[in-house]
Amino acid sequence: ARSRHAARYVDFPLQPISDRMRAAMLRETDGAHIRGLVRRMRAGIPGLTIRTTFIVGFPGETEADFAELLGFLREARFDRVGVFRYSREEGTKAARLGDQVPDAVKQERWERAMALLRELSAERLRAMVGRRLRVLVERPGVARGEGDAMEIDGVVAVPRSLPVGEFAEVTVTGAKEYDLVAR
Repeated sequence: ARSRHAARYVDFPLQPISDRMRAAMLRETDGAHIRGLVRRMRAGIPGLTIRTTFIVGFPGETEADFAELLGFLREARFDRVGVFRYSREEGTKAARLGDQVPDAVKQERWERAMALLRELSAERLRAMVGRRLRVLVERPGVARGEGDAMEIDGVVAVPRSLPVGEFAEVTVTGAKEYDLVAR
């Protein structure tokens, strides 16, 4: 938390959050532990970027399990989130489980989760307008902040005159769903 030489960035795949689904997926911790861990990380490391991933449609997932995930996404307000639809892989324990979730339900849940994540991302980025940000200029007019992965995350649109391959201090002047605009 005190190091100036380490990125304030944590990536950990949570997959499900409901205790029922965590048990079904043989995860060792429960939802309360995860919630507490996220709170402690945020409190202990100001400016921390947290990236995580979730799976929707694992066998046996109910609408209540999915609703708990949506509530957790609203509560935790992760900086970067990937949501994946469960895919049945022959030869795995999960493929042999009963109560497989229909593909149409998996798709609908994925779409609902992604809609919420777009909304949360836009809110988070709008709150950054007016802030100073250190970025790395990736190519003319395009930079990334400390928590932005290439080819996955949004970008920071910067003046084309900033030198490529250099860090720059910019002021955020605008926000979109996933991208920032800065000068």
